[in-house]
Amino acid sequence: MIDNIEDEPEYERPNKSEQKREAQAFLDLAKKLESLSEQQWQDVSLSEHVIDALRALKEMPQKAAKKRQLKLVAKYLRDTDVHAALAEVENIEQVQTKVNIEFHRVERWRDRLLSEGTPALTEFLVEYSDVDVQQLRQLIRNASQEAYKNKPPKSAKLLFKLLRECMK
Repeated sequence: MIDNIEDEPEYERPNKSEQKREAQAFLDLAKKLESLSEQQWQDVSLSEHVIDALRALKEMPQKAAKKRQLKLVAKYLRDTDVHAALAEVENIEQVQTKVNIEFHRVERWRDRLLSEGTPALTEFLVEYSDVDVQQLRQLIRNASQEAYKNKPPKSAKLLFKLLRECMK
C-alpha cells in the first residue's frame, strides 16, 4: 500500500509568480502593439481577432474601458506565437529609433546653421561636400529673415529637406 502512494505523481501546482510574469509580458506586448500603426500590425502578422481588438482599443476614449480592452488583447495574444511577434515589434522599434536619430541629427544641423552662421556652414560643408552651396546659403538667409520677421518658417522647412537629402 505504501508503494502505491510513491508511484503516484505528485501534483505540482503552477508557479503563481511565473504566471504573473507571463501575464505581465503579454500585457506589455499589448501596450507596445497599441502604439504601432495598423500597417505595422500587419507586418507583425497578428491574427484578425487580435487586430480587431487593437482597433477597438485605439478608438476607446475612457481609461477604464481601455484597460479592460488591453487585458482582452493580452488574452488573445496567448494564442499567438509571442516570441515571433515580440521580435518583430522590437525590430519595428529599432527602425523607428534609427529614423528618430536621423531626424534629430538633421534638426540639430539646421538649428546650428541658423544660429551659428558661417562657422557652422564651413563645418557642414567639410562634412558634406556634395550640397549645392548657393542654394544652402540662400535658404539659411531666407530662414533667418523669416524668423526675424515672425513669418511662417517656409525656408526653414525647405532647408530641413535639403539637409535631409544631402545627409542620406
